[in-house]
Amino acid sequence: MKENDRLGPDTHIADLEEKLRESAKAEEAHQHTEAGLRDALAYAESIVDTVREPLQVLDGELRVKTASHAFYQTFGVSREDTEGVFLYDLGNGEWNIPALRHLLEEVLPQEKSFRDFEVVQKLPALGRRLMLLNARKLWRESNNTERVLLAIEDITERKRMEEEILRSNEDLQRFASVAAHDLRSPLNAALILSQLLARRLAGRLHEDEASMLALSIENMTRLSTLMQDILTYSELSAAPRQQTLVPLQVSLEIALANLQLHIEKNEAEISLGVLPNVPGDRTQLAMVFQNLIGNALKYRSEKAPRIRIEAEQKDHHWRLSVSDNGEGFEAKYAVQIFEPFKRLHGQNIPGSGIGLATCKRVVERLGGRIWAESTPGEGSTFYFTIPTESKW
Repeated sequence: MKENDRLGPDTHIADLEEKLRESAKAEEAHQHTEAGLRDALAYAESIVDTVREPLQVLDGELRVKTASHAFYQTFGVSREDTEGVFLYDLGNGEWNIPALRHLLEEVLPQEKSFRDFEVVQKLPALGRRLMLLNARKLWRESNNTERVLLAIEDITERKRMEEEILRSNEDLQRFASVAAHDLRSPLNAALILSQLLARRLAGRLHEDEASMLALSIENMTRLSTLMQDILTYSELSAAPRQQTLVPLQVSLEIALANLQLHIEKNEAEISLGVLPNVPGDRTQLAMVFQNLIGNALKYRSEKAPRIRIEAEQKDHHWRLSVSDNGEGFEAKYAVQIFEPFKRLHGQNIPGSGIGLATCKRVVERLGGRIWAESTPGEGSTFYFTIPTESKW
């Protein structure tokens, strides 16, 4: 007799009931899984549909699985004419672009994404538009399917505004340069004549007359310096970028030579660390040192100025620092002082308010950045970075 026959009918019924329960549990789990997948799909589609920029979800064969509401609205197409359609066949074939095909078919499978690809399209409803494309390849492990997320941003107006701002800035710089250059000549002539008159009339003018003449000379001198600073600042953008390796020690020595009289007058002590060679422009870097050291002398405290210049390598940059024991400034002004014509002190301290703005422009043209840290009454430290290798 077989073993199963000896167990009796009750045992067979129990086995059948157990199998039915297991089958019911499996069916319930399957239904839960399907419901979860449906919920996840609906959630993902709701996110896609909420995005403000046109967005497409493509399958592995680059057919449109779904698109955002913004896509249909922007390009004036319907869902029926879009979903399931090969990307390059959409509309009148405006997406069949060789460079885009290269990115989607060759670059994306290797790199998994690409960013900021600009493409010019002529759309029936919008005309000529500049689009910015970003794509990312996605992999769904649940069912081993591939998806491509393609984001499309219309940057036509933004690009136009950027170009207008650029042209406006160039016009302003040209105007500042021409104005400063053309006005310097008559101003310098007036200044020389006033200084000559002051020497010839020395001791022959009343006290108030001599005071007015001296004040006129002082104001014209200040204005002449301002115009020279404006000219230097405006010409920096057009200055050629020198791609030579510059010994910072040489640039610093030029700055110190130009400031020698001020250094001696203030009895300043200047200490130096080891300075590296950097890619840049010798004269422009000398200008940075001259402005920073000049400010340390100008905004000194009652104590004799003590200035320390050091260099330290940080990753792919050199970080330079110019520290002093001067009067310092409040932290809230740390950004403002690098803006043109922003000054923290009154007219009793000479200056045009362009020196630090010039430093900022030079450093940023070299691919670095500049900032300052200070405590009122305890001095300041100005930092700026320069890449170890040329960025040009």
